[in-house]
Amino acid sequence: MEITVYGTAVTCPSCVGAPSSEETFSWLKAVLGRKYEQAMTLRYVDFETATSDQWTEALKEDVYFYPLIVLDDEMIDEGYVKLKTITAAIDAKLSQTG
Repeated sequence: MEITVYGTAVTCPSCVGAPSSEETFSWLKAVLGRKYEQAMTLRYVDFETATSDQWTEALKEDVYFYPLIVLDDEMIDEGYVKLKTITAAIDAKLSQTG
């Protein structure tokens, strides 16, 4: 299972008061590491400097807010992310696989 946090150093203009993408990544890494025993890869991608893919292009075209949270190539949350939304998506994925 892979969770990717797409963001950039600048906070999303539409997400005033929200943590930065990097802060969100650090927070998720700590919380999810404590909550789940399953092997899970978390990675952070700066969409402004990364190699182009569907998610970086969508962010550059303002299709999504950032940080954008992607679970195994499926968007699960964006902007002001909520732990409940993310864990529900992870739990659903875990119940399908096992």
